[in-house]
Amino acid sequence: MKNILILTDFSQCSRNAIQYAINFLKNDTCLFYVMHVHKSGSFTTDDLMSSATANVYESILKVEKERLEKLKTTLEEESLPHHTFETILEYNNFIEATQKIITANNIELLVAGFNGVSNASEILFGSHTLSIIRKINCKTLVIPENVKFHNPKTLLIPLDAKDDIQSKVFMNMLATAKNHKMHVHILRVYEKGFTGDRYDESYLLKHCKDVKYTYHAIENVLLDHVKACYVQLHKIDMIGLLVQKESIFERLFKHSSTTAISKTLKRPLLVEHV
Repeated sequence: MKNILILTDFSQCSRNAIQYAINFLKNDTCLFYVMHVHKSGSFTTDDLMSSATANVYESILKVEKERLEKLKTTLEEESLPHHTFETILEYNNFIEATQKIITANNIELLVAGFNGVSNASEILFGSHTLSIIRKINCKTLVIPENVKFHNPKTLLIPLDAKDDIQSKVFMNMLATAKNHKMHVHILRVYEKGFTGDRYDESYLLKHCKDVKYTYHAIENVLLDHVKACYVQLHKIDMIGLLVQKESIFERLFKHSSTTAISKTLKRPLLVEHV
């Protein structure tokens, strides 16, 4: 059984992400943990010393619990027999709460929606974007608001000069593609020109015979430009990124505002951590 953590703020965007994940994993036996993180800092300690404020706080949490249970009931009514659901309401810092649940429940995949406006998107792609991608060490699937599920047939994996094609995380990405019968487009970009030995193609030929893939090596072009052009020229259903200390994610999005990212991210994003 796979343990999946899905974040929700009760928006249509997060509901869309839930439906995408359920469909994406329709052939797997899964336990979905649907988690809502109550915004920490809404009430100070001094506030909660007031019985009136404490009652308001309890009322808010009661409403959130009821909304989670209602969502769970709806999902159970619509779900496949091999999919089960549990709800989690957390009051902690978002990153700490998410990491705690991932560790405690052996989570294999974290799922979240994104629209550039909602609270969920602010958590994911606002001021905390890069810190969350770096600090939460779990495979992550991000679903843009307007992306409705269809069986993904193609996965683009852009690699910079530092990404190791022989790494476990790269092979994990290929395994996901194989499991979902996706054709993988591997795009190796040497922004400053190539130096060293070329081993990508020989390694792929030897170790990836059971995965359908296309490989390209490109030199002297910026990574984000290559990715943008390639996506326009080819039918790409999902983008896979290998995140490391100097993240390719940051390379692609660090100069973008939340609004710009929302315009750029038009396909589901699958993140593996090095």
